[in-house]
Amino acid sequence: MINLAQRYKKLLAAYPGIRRRVKLSHYSTFKIGGPADLLVEAKLPEQLMEVIKRAQEFKVPYLLIGGGSNLLFDDMGFRGLVVKYSADRIEVDKKYNTAWVMAGCSLNRLVKQLAFHNLGGIDFLANIPGSVGGAVVGNAGCYGRSIGEALMEVEILEAMTGRVYSVGPDKLKFTYRHSLLKEKPNWIVLRANLQLTPDGKVRILRRIEEERQERLRKHPHAPCAGSFFKNPKGEAAWKLIDAAGMRGVTVGGARVSNKHPNHLINYRRATAKDIKKLADQVVAAVKKRLGTTLEPEIRYISPK
Repeated sequence: MINLAQRYKKLLAAYPGIRRRVKLSHYSTFKIGGPADLLVEAKLPEQLMEVIKRAQEFKVPYLLIGGGSNLLFDDMGFRGLVVKYSADRIEVDKKYNTAWVMAGCSLNRLVKQLAFHNLGGIDFLANIPGSVGGAVVGNAGCYGRSIGEALMEVEILEAMTGRVYSVGPDKLKFTYRHSLLKEKPNWIVLRANLQLTPDGKVRILRRIEEERQERLRKHPHAPCAGSFFKNPKGEAAWKLIDAAGMRGVTVGGARVSNKHPNHLINYRRATAKDIKKLADQVVAAVKKRLGTTLEPEIRYISPK
């Protein structure tokens, strides 16, 4: 049987541009993570499809990432190929107030670019870290709204077959911080078509800046993944964490933020082990004192 090192060698020969032993902490908003054995950046859909095809051909495990938010990489890194998808083209149709946007586009860039076309309706996404692809998969949002509300169509790559097709939002079963895409790792978001609303550029940019300032005031400045836990129905996770006495609790270099208790922060060279242990303590404290079980919003990536 061909071992993993031999499979790596074949993949490296077949697809130039792949790098070895790249620290995943550089690709995470947590700034945590050991080295990936291999890493490549795909800047076009065609590149993404080709590198995934090659990884499957040589039986190399692969992981697709976007902006690196909502991810906690293990301290041991990842045994396989990490593919960062960074295609970020935006195609605006002013006649119908819609836009096709590549999955690698950051949410902040998307909202600001649309503002210059006097199109809004998704301003609430502007200050959420991460990319369009990840936002679609996790139905990202805030203030009671989510990206699924604006989706008209999603173009998907079926990794095992290489087939590309479009599906409507009704097929993706969007709910709070969830979609069918989370259950279908073989389905990869290439781009999304969004329904927008006419608005003024100045008004949109002003709202974005006002919200940014509000976040700076309320949210921690240390590296983190944003909200760590989902809000239980009818409740705010941060209030439960605070009521359980966990605000400011520290494990190693990880801490429950004093500013916003639903943010677990890397305040002093935290490891993934620190974050996981702290998260377990938060879950246990909330369950014991309030009877509610918190569910993580972030995704832990194991080495294998």
